Amino acid sequence: MATTDLGYDLVRFWRSSARGMTLDHEVALPLGAGPRHMTLHPSGHLYVVTEFTCEVFVLAPGPDGRWTLRAGVAASPGSLPGDKGAELTRSRDGQYLYAGLRGSDTIAVLRVRGEGDRIEPVALAESGIRKPRHHVVLRDTLLVAGQDSDEIASLGIDERTGVPDRVRHRLAVPSPQHILPAR
Repeated sequence: MATTDLGYDLVRFWRSSARGMTLDHEVALPLGAGPRHMTLHPSGHLYVVTEFTCEVFVLAPGPDGRWTLRAGVAASPGSLPGDKGAELTRSRDGQYLYAGLRGSDTIAVLRVRGEGDRIEPVALAESGIRKPRHHVVLRDTLLVAGQDSDEIASLGIDERTGVPDRVRHRLAVPSPQHILPAR
């Protein structure tokens, strides 16, 4: 199990034991980054978005099971001063990552490269809402919870480029914080 510690700039890795969960090791991110959310890639890499610096970091497990920091990039060169990283999710095929940026109310799109060990910014798309708190990918759609716009917006995703399009539909929901698809 992995957890983020926003205040200490750490990603912590835990193991199950007879006494419950015990800390195995930690990976430190740059001072002041503020790791917020993570997503696991089919390649086995772990991607972490930071709240304070709006970066996405790549962590990889070593042969000994210990994770290390491999790479990091700005979520988008077009992010604005004062932006805060929120949610991070991946496309169904794992080719793209989507990072919510509160402030500019945008979604940064990053492409996964190599064997999952590298990422690069692709585009910055309008989220269609105010204060994107959480988002999920369902089929060819990105659903975005707008905490301050009291709605969830659905944006189509161009499967060729991975970039979200304009808003298709809106659903009024008071201050949505999280979207959990029911299957």
